[in-house]
Amino acid sequence: MTRLLSAAAIIALCACTRIESASNTARHPWTVPDTLRVGAYEEPDNLNPAVTSMSFSSDVFQLIYDGLIRYDDKGDPVPDLATEVPTQQNGGISKDGTTLTYHLAPNARWQDGVPLTADDVVFTYQALMNPANNVPTRIGYDRITRVEAPDPHTVRVVLKQPYAPAQFLFRDLAQGAIMPKHLLAHYADVNQVPFNTNPIGSGPYRLTGWRHGSELIFDANPEYFRGPPKIKHIVWRFINDQNTLLSQLRTHEIDLDYGVPPYLVSQVQKMDGIRTVDTSTLHWEHIVFNVRHSPLDERTVRLALVYAMDERAIFTKIYHGLGRPWPTDQNPDYGWSDPSLDYYPHDPKKAGEILDAAGWRLGSDGFRYKNGRRLAFSISTVAGVKPREAIEVLLQSEWRDVGVDLTVKNYPAQVLFAPVGAGGLLYGGKTDAAIFTWNNSTPDPDDESFIGPNMFPPKGQNMMFYANERLGRDQQAALRVYDRAKRKPYYIDIQRIILHDVPEYTFDWEPEIDAINVDLKGVRPAPVGSDFWNIADWQL
Repeated sequence: MTRLLSAAAIIALCACTRIESASNTARHPWTVPDTLRVGAYEEPDNLNPAVTSMSFSSDVFQLIYDGLIRYDDKGDPVPDLATEVPTQQNGGISKDGTTLTYHLAPNARWQDGVPLTADDVVFTYQALMNPANNVPTRIGYDRITRVEAPDPHTVRVVLKQPYAPAQFLFRDLAQGAIMPKHLLAHYADVNQVPFNTNPIGSGPYRLTGWRHGSELIFDANPEYFRGPPKIKHIVWRFINDQNTLLSQLRTHEIDLDYGVPPYLVSQVQKMDGIRTVDTSTLHWEHIVFNVRHSPLDERTVRLALVYAMDERAIFTKIYHGLGRPWPTDQNPDYGWSDPSLDYYPHDPKKAGEILDAAGWRLGSDGFRYKNGRRLAFSISTVAGVKPREAIEVLLQSEWRDVGVDLTVKNYPAQVLFAPVGAGGLLYGGKTDAAIFTWNNSTPDPDDESFIGPNMFPPKGQNMMFYANERLGRDQQAALRVYDRAKRKPYYIDIQRIILHDVPEYTFDWEPEIDAINVDLKGVRPAPVGSDFWNIADWQL
């Protein structure tokens, strides 16, 4: 599908996914019975949900761990270890909005046979809040006064004050999946413990091997509390070049490539024995500017950069018109955006005028200078991610035309996204500009972790180091309101502030495009969370 999706079409995709017809006959010869082969272009930094910052790790967590909740293919929270998602309507959230009560499945067990109890949930909260642990974000969990275990199968979460996204805490993702107290409680910190590469979870699959740089190997957990998974083995291969991923999909060396980049979609749809599924998501591909680094600390410079940027060319040429172009951090398909907003027009002349007025004057070499300093900085992304590398090349050219000297410095994902305590570049504030995707971990519009004025790493994930107090007040007020209509005006104002100050600029709300072996049944991609949320139900 290489066409621009209309707003109506994308909204329809939020409610359901399009699945090409698949064969109902016996397995094809390329399918390996009882073994699913997944291709992924990033390798997790570790498999401890408290201290990883990579979304690819959260995908793997769907196999290993459980949360109190998961998200389904509509983006709604559904029970996982909890028997019911708490709401004010069902009495799981108190009338004053400050207490959530969960009842746990009585037959859940860790993969070593130890019963999973409410004490494990209490421990997970304590691990996330332990200052010795390199936790990328504690957003939401820092709103909790205490987590109690009144009995082995009841969890009570007491909040400091009403917190609208509270029901999305303790989901089966990074900073949320439930961790085993009996294996981890004796460590002072869990930053570099053997468990991180050889975890024991409660989920449908147990990790049986990790060949670093190559693959993860999983076997079905026969004691999984929801019943044994239907596929017995999973091989999760790391292929850090998307063209190689495409090749292995074509030769049926892998059964699933999730997150196919738009520039490869037309090729995938021509492959024999492969079907595609696409879903509108809460994943946004954007550029962020470290506003603590000169010259990006000047709003006028950032404004000139977006005027010099041809976003429409990025969307049509690099994203191939797939997804949803929108400049701020709320996908308009989900009802929280401001319809009056739009991109700055592509106007290099205007960009030059802004820079002139700010004192950045063209030199004889074609670059701009101010007080003897050249207008120069670097841009970074994950090495090998072709669309982002193509954007870097385009920006180099467009910004060079207005006198900006841009240098490209790309890194492996494990280096770029490592936590502050592990020397991470983004979280450590060591990059100037960067291109990457945020995979929102909840369907809630709360963006405090990403851009809150008090959420610089390691407390949060504000890797722009941008602080706007009005924006922060909006965020805090919105979080205390459960009613959607009363919350929305705060997020409208936040988006207007972001677009005015441009600490970040969104290129595309990405569709999740999965390429799937026609023999693989049961895949129901989710707009938020992970496409592997129902992995135990998949069949080959």
